[in-house]
Amino acid sequence: MARPQKETDAKRNVTIRVRVTAAEKRQIWQLAADAGYTPSDYMRLKTMASTPLRQVPTPDRAVLLNLMAELGKIGSNVNQIAHALNYFRLSGQLADVNSEDITRSLDKLDGLTGQVLTLLEHGH
Repeated sequence: MARPQKETDAKRNVTIRVRVTAAEKRQIWQLAADAGYTPSDYMRLKTMASTPLRQVPTPDRAVLLNLMAELGKIGSNVNQIAHALNYFRLSGQLADVNSEDITRSLDKLDGLTGQVLTLLEHGH
């Protein structure tokens, strides 16, 4: 599903150029990274007291977010496997499917996902 389009006046399509030295640029980029913002958001924050829409995730949070994405993919795959096994079992093409093993795997996956969500909710 695509992200909804922004209204024309909400789009940031104008660039303001500012000349700085290489050292100043490195300092701005470093200050932005230290504060957890993109350089553009950091400059908006400092020049207009504009609250950035989002912060750049810390390395730990980025790992947890990537882990959540991977867990979602694994859960989707396990679910597809369960559906296929049930289809073949019901059609008589597969006799021995242990649904308890599938349920246990899905429960463990849910538990791990819950632990990661808890870490993310507590500021990691």
